[in-house]
Amino acid sequence: MHAEAMAHLCPHRRVLQQSIRPGACPHRQPLHRLSVRCRATIELPPDLQAVVNELEESKYCGGEGTVLVREAPVDVPKNGKRYHIHTFGCQMNLADSERMAGVLESVGYECSEDPAKADVLIYNTCSIREKAEVKVYSALGKQAKRKRDRMGDLKIVVAGCVAQQEGQQLLRRVPEVDLVMGPQFANKLDELLERVDSQGTQVCATDHIEISEDITVPRRDSSLTAWVNVIYGCNEKCTYCVVPYTRGQEQSRRQEDIRREMLALGEAGYKEVTLLGQNVDAYGRDLPGMAADGSGRRQHTFTDLLRYVHDVPGIERIRFATSHPRYFTDRLVRACAELPKLCEFFHIPFQSGDDNILREMARGYTAARYRSIIDNIRRYMPDASISGDAIVGFPGVASGCLGHAAQLCTRSAVSLCCCCTQM
Repeated sequence: MHAEAMAHLCPHRRVLQQSIRPGACPHRQPLHRLSVRCRATIELPPDLQAVVNELEESKYCGGEGTVLVREAPVDVPKNGKRYHIHTFGCQMNLADSERMAGVLESVGYECSEDPAKADVLIYNTCSIREKAEVKVYSALGKQAKRKRDRMGDLKIVVAGCVAQQEGQQLLRRVPEVDLVMGPQFANKLDELLERVDSQGTQVCATDHIEISEDITVPRRDSSLTAWVNVIYGCNEKCTYCVVPYTRGQEQSRRQEDIRREMLALGEAGYKEVTLLGQNVDAYGRDLPGMAADGSGRRQHTFTDLLRYVHDVPGIERIRFATSHPRYFTDRLVRACAELPKLCEFFHIPFQSGDDNILREMARGYTAARYRSIIDNIRRYMPDASISGDAIVGFPGVASGCLGHAAQLCTRSAVSLCCCCTQM
């Protein structure tokens, strides 16, 4: 982390993103990149600003979010109405948008790339990145005016983490919004829109529910790769994180349901699947039963799931994200090395290289534990790519703590490290 970066980072609370390619291989020289986000107004040197812009656009949904674009299904009767989905944030939100598109198309809606031509506008939101929130409220202001001009002949839906976090407050802030819904209601969008119509009032769906297995088929954004949710929510309660409060408690899908979805993807010609979860290694903790081998582990673990779905015909590559160091076991590493369809890429956030800070974050592991995980991966898969996240502005962090994070990153030969400060 060079001096120019820190000079722009330290006086304010903002996001730093640093990409470090391991120096273990001669052709991999260290490459530093920065992404800065700040509530204060600040001007960056042109070269740094260019890198910021590049990284913003390279994230899952880009700095401006991503608009769902697809042809209408040919085998479903149309109702003459169109929907528009604008997604911000992570791959979990992208998967949720695909599910919502599947729900709407199953009842006759067609996709519109142009929000001005849509009867239902959906903003699938992210509460982690401030820019995404700002963009959503800016878009809502424009569409609220359009709705007033159309005398109500338009439905505005705010979904995702901002919706879950703000709830009724969002409805009060933007009265033209018809529906606020948390991520857990993605496959119930049609029912919620019916409630809006039948009740003639705003609807706020943010209560905790048991997520039911999808009946509708998600409308995938690709014909080759697909997201497959394996676990929803998170139970970790890390002191800096809002996810447990916006996505709820952990709920694992049954192995049979996950395999059934992957079988359908293989039959449809998909080649690659990414298994998704906020804490994917925690899969199965909420499912009943203990292993029959007397080991004391749960009957259903993420390692067992990988072995169960690995032989699905047609699927050639399997990835997963995101992992938690507390649950990343030797058994999982060995399975990834043994199963040929598993891609040798691991995203394992470490958040800090300082044990005291990790304790304050309630992460449940030490820097030494993280290094042992990386060493174990390298032992079985020497050429594996590993990425991680670090928070460099957590309350109480001193300059020495930043050095610990940098050391952990370089000693572990992490391929990509995304670092951010607390806002």
